[in-house]
Amino acid sequence: MGHLLGVRYLVANQDIAVSPPSLSGDLLDRTYRADLVNWFAAHPDIAPAIGGPIDFTSAIRETTVFLFGEHGGLIFEWCAPDTYEAHIMLTKAGRGAWGIEATKEALRKLGAGKVWARIVPDNRALAMHAVRCGFERLGIKTLYVGGEPRQYHIYEWSK
Repeated sequence: MGHLLGVRYLVANQDIAVSPPSLSGDLLDRTYRADLVNWFAAHPDIAPAIGGPIDFTSAIRETTVFLFGEHGGLIFEWCAPDTYEAHIMLTKAGRGAWGIEATKEALRKLGAGKVWARIVPDNRALAMHAVRCGFERLGIKTLYVGGEPRQYHIYEWSK
């Protein structure tokens, strides 16, 4: 598997070209490429954490913002005016300092007043990532996702 952007990857017999980094030097760029998002969703570092692989083809639309870079990215789903729900997909190489800077950059680029995230209670690493990126834990809420009730820690970031 390749490591740098601008190369071709061969994963699970799927050949995919990953875009080179932007000329602006940003860590993340908005993408409308379902093949790129789906490649990360099927990545062995990511798929188990998201219950995937998941096909994001139908999610590529104006109300959902996909910001991706070399090690994965963030997905922001519009919920209400100036409010988005955040989802993150990072390979192991993107977790840590790169992921924190990429998340902060994504929040700046998004420009929303409020972003919230739901994190399963046993994912302490993701909860710590959220806090390091400026999210505050609001509490625990039972949500019905996929038809079954499940408890989530709710985190919120605001300008």
